[in-house]
Amino acid sequence: MKKLLSVILAAVLLATLAISATAAENSYGINYPTKAEIFAKAKELGIDFSTAETFSEPYNTNGPDYAPGKMSEQSQQQALDVLNFYRYIAGLPSDVQIDDSFGELAQASALVNAANGTLSHYPEKPADMSDELYQLGYSGSGRANIAWNQKNLKYAIVKGWMDDSSASNIPMVGHRRWILNPSMQYTGFGEAQRYYAMYSFDRSRKGSFTGDYIAWPAPNTPLEMFSGSVFSVTLGSGYDRPSDDKVSVTVTSETLQKSWTVNKENPERGFYVNNDGYGMAKCIIFKVDNFSAEDTIHITISGVTKNGTEAPIDYTVNLFSMADISTTRRYVILRPQRTMVDPEVTATSLLDSQPAVSWSSTDGDIADYYPGYGLFSYQEGEATVTASVGGKSVDIPVISSLSPVLLGDADRDGEIASIDTTLIQRVMAFMDVSYFCEITSDVDGDGEITITDTTQIQRWLATMDTKYPIGESM
Repeated sequence: MKKLLSVILAAVLLATLAISATAAENSYGINYPTKAEIFAKAKELGIDFSTAETFSEPYNTNGPDYAPGKMSEQSQQQALDVLNFYRYIAGLPSDVQIDDSFGELAQASALVNAANGTLSHYPEKPADMSDELYQLGYSGSGRANIAWNQKNLKYAIVKGWMDDSSASNIPMVGHRRWILNPSMQYTGFGEAQRYYAMYSFDRSRKGSFTGDYIAWPAPNTPLEMFSGSVFSVTLGSGYDRPSDDKVSVTVTSETLQKSWTVNKENPERGFYVNNDGYGMAKCIIFKVDNFSAEDTIHITISGVTKNGTEAPIDYTVNLFSMADISTTRRYVILRPQRTMVDPEVTATSLLDSQPAVSWSSTDGDIADYYPGYGLFSYQEGEATVTASVGGKSVDIPVISSLSPVLLGDADRDGEIASIDTTLIQRVMAFMDVSYFCEITSDVDGDGEITITDTTQIQRWLATMDTKYPIGESM
């Protein structure tokens, strides 16, 4: 009898261990990627924001011959890649897949809203639409993120649902929380006449979420994927239900070199605590500032508890741009009202295959950029023209002069003299000199001001041989 009891107990123990091992195997938490990994993931997915949706079956929003249509597999996949990219950045499982039945619900939702000409989670029935199609669209609208009037479906995800900063959405950022719902495994998308839908109510992922909290923006977040200024932190199951009477958020911006507090008593930028079940409940929402440049932001949240014990949250957000911009021109020399130069700028952006470059100048009369033509000057002087895209920029120094600009003429008085070598030495000593002095002083053209440059000018002044065209027009 004792032997039999031992066998039974051993079997129960093994079964318990097996269940525990399976549960541990299926659990998942937060795994934040590095900047390098985010760049690599974007390249792997080949995300393309420039294309409109295509359809394998056309839709028709005019009755009585309504047709829901069906988005092409390519368009569905492109939208899915954006969704999974967001989840990857946020440290969540990023293997969400398309479910055709969810796609049908989303497409019917987009169609019904387009037919009504208005956006609603509870759309009315168009008078000449079949009950079957309407019920499909009504059901889909109540279970989907919906949007209208975006550039395309991918932009609806970025600029609409993940932004969620409108007055009606910011108190709960529900669209964002559904996209970042850890238990999502399947979705589907729809579009009709710029009405968009994404099936959101799936919770079929196996296993349990063990993450402490879900932060957006995440510790490493591309500016291109963070539209607006709304931060949110959704608390994991270990936290107690938060209260807006107790929660307080301290924000510190390294770029702005300042800190501020956001809470119920100080909600100027926006502060909310929402405990409704948008994907996951227990969400703290606070508006910071609009960001268009890279920044490092430190967040501290107090007034949150675990089992009644204070459990403050501290994390850092590094906002960085995935855009890039460059030029082959180290500088430009113009003659006022006589020459125009194209600085040959190359720009890349995650959000646009042909990004629009913005231009600015420290003095538009001395030098400014005219789209389609290039840099032009109205009067003599020195200015810096800056080309920017997606938070990245490149400076192009411009000298505008009616008289020739001579190589080695550091003070630009029209002749080469010992004072020019003195100015170059000041540049090397990081003393205060005109930035444009560096342009004319780089006689060897290596992009740096060194002792070689002064030596070559001294050789030229002593009428010794030099291989550089010192004293000639640049």
